[in-house]
Amino acid sequence: MATRTIPWTKNRKGQANKIMDVVEDLRDYFPLTLRQVYYRLVAAEVIKNNRSRYNDLSKVIKQMRLDKMLSWDVIEDRTRRVSGKRGYTNAGEYLRGQVETMQYSGYSRCMVQGQKKYIELWVEKDALSRVFEDVAWEYCLRCVTCKGYQSISFLRSYAERAELAIMKGQEPVVLYFGDFDPSGVQMFEAAQNSLENDFDIHVARYERVSLNLNDIHKYNLPNNPDAVKKSDRRYQKFVDKYGEYAVDLDALHPKELKRIATDAVQSELDMVMAIEQVAKGKNDIEKIDMFNEKLKSYAEKLLVEMDV
Repeated sequence: MATRTIPWTKNRKGQANKIMDVVEDLRDYFPLTLRQVYYRLVAAEVIKNNRSRYNDLSKVIKQMRLDKMLSWDVIEDRTRRVSGKRGYTNAGEYLRGQVETMQYSGYSRCMVQGQKKYIELWVEKDALSRVFEDVAWEYCLRCVTCKGYQSISFLRSYAERAELAIMKGQEPVVLYFGDFDPSGVQMFEAAQNSLENDFDIHVARYERVSLNLNDIHKYNLPNNPDAVKKSDRRYQKFVDKYGEYAVDLDALHPKELKRIATDAVQSELDMVMAIEQVAKGKNDIEKIDMFNEKLKSYAEKLLVEMDV
């Protein structure tokens, strides 16, 4: 059976051009997810915020990729994993590969050592994880992808990290980023309650950085309250407190999310101390590079002697 195709009518070509504009705007955040493109189009009022428009966008982007209008590298599916494979042709291939890696040490000095706070970034959405991982990596922090309500195993793992930080005299701090809807708000509250009541973590601090009502109004984010199930037991409590809202974190431009996350991290850190560690790290790298050059020279001579 032949694959069903989308005819490129004038309207469809116009839609494809809008998609390409969004993709170009998000170039710094490749590879993207379908949801990221969707919410940029919703924010630009190109399409409406509902399930049928999302499904239609999926079909159009699929056709654009098949017709070579959109590179396959632009969008990825982060929900499905492919494991790597192991094995070398022979010992020589492995050893020469090891020698080549000596050109780069891979070393980086932890810039948050000595800080009074132990900070983690928690993000509800896997689709946005790379935006926050980039921030966390820059500041030598952990980024945790929560993907909805956290399991007891997940929370126990954090409790162990928090306990270790407390033993070192640090204050555990969680900077959280999630959807603004009944579930998105309550799941973070549920995690806090479990950590306090099930694991006795009472001195940690939990900050919901975004999304909040201020973000929704400041950035004029698309609201779709019809997406919330009124049968959800969390619905009425949320509505009584905030009103009828259902806004996804994806609705914020990745550039703004990165800026908000960076500001939140910097506000918690002693930046003078962090910058001092960066300077020390540069001296460390000079020493490591010198060591690696000598080690590589010796290893290459040894390979020749061993005839591998």
